Amino acid sequence: MKKHLLVIQNARCEHLGTLQSMFEKDDFEINRLVPPDGDNLPNTIDGYNALVILGGPASVYENHQYLKDEEKLIQNAMAKNMPTLGICLGSQLLAKVSGGRVYKGPRKEIGWYPVELTNDGMNDIFNGLKKNIIVFQWHGDTYGLPKNAVTLAKSELYPVQAFKVGSAVGIQFHLEVSKDMVMDWMRQYKSELESVRNYINIDDILADLDANVNALNEYTRVLYWNFRKLIK
Repeated sequence: MKKHLLVIQNARCEHLGTLQSMFEKDDFEINRLVPPDGDNLPNTIDGYNALVILGGPASVYENHQYLKDEEKLIQNAMAKNMPTLGICLGSQLLAKVSGGRVYKGPRKEIGWYPVELTNDGMNDIFNGLKKNIIVFQWHGDTYGLPKNAVTLAKSELYPVQAFKVGSAVGIQFHLEVSKDMVMDWMRQYKSELESVRNYINIDDILADLDANVNALNEYTRVLYWNFRKLIK
C-alpha cells in the first residue's frame, strides 16, 4: 500500500534534497507545502503516514502565523504517535512544541562541523554510523532539551544536536544536502555569510566539498532507513 508523506518546506531552497529520491524509490506519495509562499497547511495530519518539517531562515520565536500553524500540526502528529522528522528549523519547532526553550546560540554554525552521536543515538535513528561524524550545519538558534526527550547527538558548542521525544526526531544539522544545495544556499544566503566572515571562513565550506558531501550521503541513507522503519 502506498505511503503518504507530508513535507513542510520553510524555504524554497531548503527542500528534501537527497532524501527525496529515497522516499520516491520506496513509492511514497509526497505532498510538499511551502507555507512562506502561501501554501495552506491542513488542519489535521489524518491521511498521512509520516511528517517531515524542514529548515528555513525564520526563528521559532518570531511572530509568523505559518510557524504557529506548523506547531499545531506537529502537536497533532505527536498526539497520534506519527513518525515525525524535524530538521534545523523543524527540530526547533519540535523542541518548542515538546516544552523545550528555543533561543539564539553562542554563535552560528555554518559549514562542516563534527558531532558526537550518543549511545542512544547510535541505537536509534543513527544506528549504523560511527560515533563521530562530520555534518553540514547552517543555524544560529538552538534549544534546551525538551521534557522527556533523549539526546541523540551533541557537540562541544551545542550540547543537543539531535533528540528524540516520543515518535518524533529533531536534528539540528543537515544530512540531506547535496553539493548543488550547498552552493545554492551560499548564493541565497550570501548576506548571512558576509555577516560571519570574522569567524567562519567561506573557503573552508568549499574545501573537500565532494568528499564531505559523499560521506554525508552515506549518513543520509542510514538516517532514512532507520526513520523508514518507524513508518507503518
